[in-house]
Amino acid sequence: MQKKNKVMLAAAIGMVAIVIGSTAVRCSIAHTVEESAQSEAQAPAESIAQDADGANAGGTASAADASQEIAKLLQGNVWQAEGAPEKTIEFREGSFVESDGTSVRLTVFDAKEAGEGNGQKHLDIDFMREGDPYATSASIIVEEKDGALTVASDAFAVEPRYVQGKAAGTAVSVSGLAEPYTGLIDGKAGELASAVGSWCASHAPSATVASFDGEVYLDVRGGRVSATFHLDDAASTIVTAVYEDGSFAMAG
Repeated sequence: MQKKNKVMLAAAIGMVAIVIGSTAVRCSIAHTVEESAQSEAQAPAESIAQDADGANAGGTASAADASQEIAKLLQGNVWQAEGAPEKTIEFREGSFVESDGTSVRLTVFDAKEAGEGNGQKHLDIDFMREGDPYATSASIIVEEKDGALTVASDAFAVEPRYVQGKAAGTAVSVSGLAEPYTGLIDGKAGELASAVGSWCASHAPSATVASFDGEVYLDVRGGRVSATFHLDDAASTIVTAVYEDGSFAMAG
């Protein structure tokens, strides 16, 4: 289970009042006019700079939203090679795992830019496969074709293109549960299976079974019980179920 701490930084800006004494008044009409002209010239420039900053902030937010939207689309679908369903690709946050049915290939990536047009969504990335000494640039392109989604990229190692498959039609089952774990979660095996199934629907939709690996972590002071499970998807995803205050939270 990974924990992310969010640190908020606050900047306090003090206002300084500057008072100019007028013991000797030497302001001329020409000097006053010059200052007025300079103020008028500076105001539009400052306004333009502020508008540009606002536009840049809006563009950054829009790009981030587009990137998150595409990531959610990739992670929330089952992808398989057309005519070869044993070949699959599964997307995670910052990585994807391809399988040819017997072995898997992991690729990590850093999203750079996202957008859409001409019926396509694109996510520009820098990627590295296992064993690569440096990162390479590529684009992940998602488009709708014949009523189904397809995803293609030069970054893929097993197949250059995958089509949208069908998610498992049955609920994800949890296997291997045993004491003392079941007692530590107050016998809520059904609620556990529901939490696992909900997580898999968004992150590993091809999974059908979550196997308890026998490891339990107990936080006595915090009142938390954590356990890990292995999914039967092609990526062999490992998830952690945290039981606290009578309910489950999933992470993977």
